[in-house]
Amino acid sequence: MQTREKHMNISGKSIVCSVFSVLVLSGAVTAQKWVNPNFDAQRLDYRDLGYPGANEIEADNSPITALLSHTNGKVYGATSGDQSYLFFFDRTINKVRPLGKIPASRGVHHCLLEGGDGKIFIGTGLNILEQVILIKNFPGGQRAIENQLWEDIKAPYKAYEGGHIFVYDPVKGDAQTYLPEDKCPVEDLGIPMKGNSIYAMTWNKDRTKIVGITYPDAHFFMYDLKIKKAKDYGKLLSVKVYSGPERTWRSVPRALVCAKNGNIYTSGDHGLMVYYDQGKDALVKTSMRIPGEYYETWNYYGYPVIEQLIEDVSGMIFGSTSDGFIFSMDPSEEKIVTLGKPRLSRRVRAMTRGNDNRLYMICGEFQEPCKMYSYDMSGKEGFFDMGVLGVDRSPYYAKRPYQFDAMAVGIDGSIFIGESERRAKLFIYIPGARVYDGILNPNNPRYNPE
Repeated sequence: MQTREKHMNISGKSIVCSVFSVLVLSGAVTAQKWVNPNFDAQRLDYRDLGYPGANEIEADNSPITALLSHTNGKVYGATSGDQSYLFFFDRTINKVRPLGKIPASRGVHHCLLEGGDGKIFIGTGLNILEQVILIKNFPGGQRAIENQLWEDIKAPYKAYEGGHIFVYDPVKGDAQTYLPEDKCPVEDLGIPMKGNSIYAMTWNKDRTKIVGITYPDAHFFMYDLKIKKAKDYGKLLSVKVYSGPERTWRSVPRALVCAKNGNIYTSGDHGLMVYYDQGKDALVKTSMRIPGEYYETWNYYGYPVIEQLIEDVSGMIFGSTSDGFIFSMDPSEEKIVTLGKPRLSRRVRAMTRGNDNRLYMICGEFQEPCKMYSYDMSGKEGFFDMGVLGVDRSPYYAKRPYQFDAMAVGIDGSIFIGESERRAKLFIYIPGARVYDGILNPNNPRYNPE
């Protein structure tokens, strides 16, 4: 009898172990659905924004909305939320280290610049990712919806003092250790435009002035570092439109670029490019129209705006629009060429130029998962769909992110991608030989078994 009970116990344990093994194996198989078949999975990973349980930037304050590749080899980033934080990725330790809270800031949107002395300039504002509260009941009349939308967008800024420009010194600041409650050691250069967030920034040609655009009033300003004062050049846009980059945002260009000729370009009214002429000390309109959806015959007025602008080593400028188009611009000939639209949906959320002569971009709107694409800048291959950025390191960890808002390229060519969900991570993609795009992929139209 004892032998029989012992045998039954052993059999019971065997059954339990077998069931457990099936569940574990099933889980492992299920986890493999995280893998994206469009590129080599081992080339994509992510890093936490600090040490979990110690100094990690907390959820709701961790969405990454700005990234900067620094000449010191590190990649710096800033977050948006109830409180903005600065952080950096150090390739020598393969980790992200937080640098503390950015004072008086809830958002840093694509406004990180490296100065000639290596210091980092930070443009701050409110959290643009925060949901806009829309009033449901309001009086009717002509353009009633547009007028009320403007009131709703402006509401958070009524008591807002304005975004600051801060300076951070990596030489002094990086060596310290920061806890979540610590403040980032920055110098405050003041508020260039009252009642507005700083929405885009770039340098003038000799890096003595910061050129910027504000949100929501779309002022064009220039901050002189020598005298520490800002000059307001007035409103960049004469008409308020709501054609993107998101449905409840005012359409304001989110990027500027200083060309080799010293002119500083962005987009203006009617989707036409404008530039700041240093000789005239004024904004000049051009006839170059950025690609997008224009509905001139409808009872509607709107146009796309610039999302990103990147200058090539040759002086050619590559840009993206809120309607999801990619284009090239030759400033010397004042000519724009539409390169295409990588995804059906609107918006290019982030874009950067890789060391492999390809543009990398994140495309998609808030209500759908983002996808990554690349574009061969030589024009030989065009766009390549790299799919969703699913990371699978099962059984240790796995993550399929949905929203991104920033990109940068490290000194080794790695592509850094800032997730902008509530518990965000810093994603890293390492480009390489695309075996899936060549003879090793029989599903590719260019497959050549010979």
